[in-house]
Amino acid sequence: MSCPHYIDFTRTCITRFPRVLEYSSYLVCESEEYQNCLAFIALKSGFLCKYHQACLEDVAANMPAFVKLFVEDEKTMRLFKSMVEKYCGSETQHRECACFKLFEQGIKPPTELLPDGRKMRLRDLIFKKEFVVE
Repeated sequence: MSCPHYIDFTRTCITRFPRVLEYSSYLVCESEEYQNCLAFIALKSGFLCKYHQACLEDVAANMPAFVKLFVEDEKTMRLFKSMVEKYCGSETQHRECACFKLFEQGIKPPTELLPDGRKMRLRDLIFKKEFVVE
Protein backbone atom coordinates (compact mmCIF):
# COMPACT_ATOMS: atom_id res chain seq x y z
CA MET A 1 0.00 0.00 0.00
CA SER A 2 1.25 3.48 -0.77
CA CYS A 3 0.48 6.95 0.52
CA PRO A 4 -2.82 8.42 -0.68
CA HIS A 5 -0.89 11.60 -1.53
CA TYR A 6 1.35 9.66 -3.92
CA ILE A 7 -0.63 9.61 -7.15
CA ASP A 8 0.72 8.54 -10.54
CA PHE A 9 4.29 8.74 -9.19
CA THR A 10 3.69 12.32 -8.05
CA ARG A 11 3.62 13.53 -4.46
CA THR A 12 0.52 15.69 -4.25
CA CYS A 13 1.52 16.65 -0.70
CA ILE A 14 4.19 18.96 -2.11
CA THR A 15 1.50 21.51 -2.93
CA ARG A 16 1.24 22.11 0.84
CA PHE A 17 4.76 20.99 1.84
CA PRO A 18 7.21 21.69 -0.99
CA ARG A 19 10.19 20.89 1.23
CA VAL A 20 9.09 17.25 1.59
CA LEU A 21 11.13 16.54 -1.53
CA GLU A 22 14.29 17.35 0.40
CA TYR A 23 13.60 15.13 3.39
CA SER A 24 12.11 11.85 2.28
CA SER A 25 12.59 9.35 -0.49
CA TYR A 26 9.97 7.88 -2.75
CA LEU A 27 10.51 4.61 -0.90
CA VAL A 28 8.62 6.12 2.03
CA CYS A 29 5.71 7.02 -0.26
CA GLU A 30 5.54 3.51 -1.68
CA SER A 31 5.52 1.63 1.63
CA GLU A 32 3.60 1.46 4.89
CA GLU A 33 6.18 3.90 6.30
CA TYR A 34 4.23 6.76 4.72
CA GLN A 35 2.13 6.77 7.90
CA ASN A 36 5.18 8.17 9.72
CA CYS A 37 5.74 10.97 7.19
CA LEU A 38 5.22 14.38 8.78
CA ALA A 39 3.43 15.68 5.69
CA PHE A 40 0.99 12.76 5.77
CA ILE A 41 0.40 13.18 9.51
CA ALA A 42 -0.33 16.88 9.07
CA LEU A 43 -2.65 16.36 6.11
CA LYS A 44 -4.62 13.44 7.56
CA SER A 45 -6.19 15.63 10.24
CA GLY A 46 -7.79 17.84 7.60
CA PHE A 47 -6.66 20.97 9.45
CA LEU A 48 -3.43 22.98 9.33
CA CYS A 49 -2.56 26.02 11.41
CA LYS A 50 -2.62 29.22 9.37
CA TYR A 51 1.05 29.75 10.22
CA HIS A 52 2.27 26.27 9.27
CA GLN A 53 3.92 27.47 6.05
CA ALA A 54 5.71 30.33 7.81
CA CYS A 55 7.01 27.93 10.48
CA LEU A 56 8.22 25.39 7.94
CA GLU A 57 9.93 27.97 5.78
CA ASP A 58 11.67 29.49 8.79
CA VAL A 59 13.04 26.13 9.91
CA ALA A 60 14.14 25.22 6.38
CA ALA A 61 15.79 28.58 5.78
CA ASN A 62 17.49 29.00 9.16
CA MET A 63 18.50 25.48 10.13
CA PRO A 64 22.17 24.84 9.35
CA ALA A 65 22.58 22.10 6.73
CA PHE A 66 24.59 19.82 9.02
CA VAL A 67 21.75 19.83 11.58
CA LYS A 68 19.66 17.77 9.15
CA LEU A 69 22.00 14.88 9.93
CA PHE A 70 20.76 14.93 13.53
CA VAL A 71 17.10 15.65 12.84
CA GLU A 72 16.17 12.43 11.11
CA ASP A 73 16.78 10.06 14.02
CA GLU A 74 13.88 8.20 15.62
CA LYS A 75 13.63 10.30 18.81
CA THR A 76 13.59 13.61 16.98
CA MET A 77 11.06 12.33 14.45
CA ARG A 78 8.81 11.24 17.34
CA LEU A 79 9.09 14.76 18.74
CA PHE A 80 8.13 16.37 15.43
CA LYS A 81 5.32 13.86 14.92
CA SER A 82 3.84 14.63 18.33
CA MET A 83 4.11 18.40 17.68
CA VAL A 84 2.34 18.09 14.34
CA GLU A 85 -0.43 15.95 15.83
CA LYS A 86 -0.90 18.01 18.98
CA TYR A 87 -0.50 21.53 17.61
CA CYS A 88 -0.09 22.07 13.85
CA GLY A 89 -2.82 19.65 12.80
CA SER A 90 -5.20 20.20 15.69
CA GLU A 91 -8.07 22.59 15.20
CA THR A 92 -8.69 22.67 18.95
CA GLN A 93 -5.08 22.85 20.21
CA HIS A 94 -3.19 24.92 17.60
CA ARG A 95 -3.88 28.16 19.49
CA GLU A 96 -1.90 26.77 22.45
CA CYS A 97 1.28 26.63 20.36
CA ALA A 98 3.95 29.06 21.57
CA CYS A 99 4.81 29.96 17.97
CA PHE A 100 1.16 30.61 17.10
CA LYS A 101 0.85 32.96 20.06
CA LEU A 102 3.88 34.97 18.94
CA PHE A 103 2.70 35.13 15.33
CA GLU A 104 -0.66 36.43 16.56
CA GLN A 105 1.19 39.25 18.36
CA GLY A 106 3.07 40.12 15.18
CA ILE A 107 6.32 38.63 16.49
CA LYS A 108 8.36 36.18 14.43
CA PRO A 109 9.14 33.23 16.73
CA PRO A 110 12.74 32.06 17.05
CA THR A 111 13.52 29.02 14.88
CA GLU A 112 14.36 26.85 17.88
CA LEU A 113 11.08 27.52 19.72
CA LEU A 114 8.96 24.39 20.18
CA PRO A 115 5.16 24.54 20.38
CA ASP A 116 5.20 23.88 24.11
CA GLY A 117 7.47 26.89 24.70
CA ARG A 118 10.74 25.00 25.18
CA LYS A 119 13.71 25.64 22.92
CA MET A 120 15.41 22.89 20.97
CA ARG A 121 19.16 23.26 21.20
CA LEU A 122 21.74 21.87 18.82
CA ARG A 123 23.55 20.09 21.65
CA ASP A 124 20.31 18.27 22.53
CA LEU A 125 20.12 16.95 18.96
CA ILE A 126 23.79 15.97 18.89
CA PHE A 127 23.70 14.13 22.20
CA LYS A 128 20.25 12.66 21.45
CA LYS A 129 18.66 14.11 24.56
CA GLU A 130 15.09 12.87 24.95
CA PHE A 131 12.41 15.42 24.13
CA VAL A 132 8.86 15.02 25.32
CA VAL A 133 6.03 17.24 24.20
CA GLU A 134 3.18 17.17 26.66
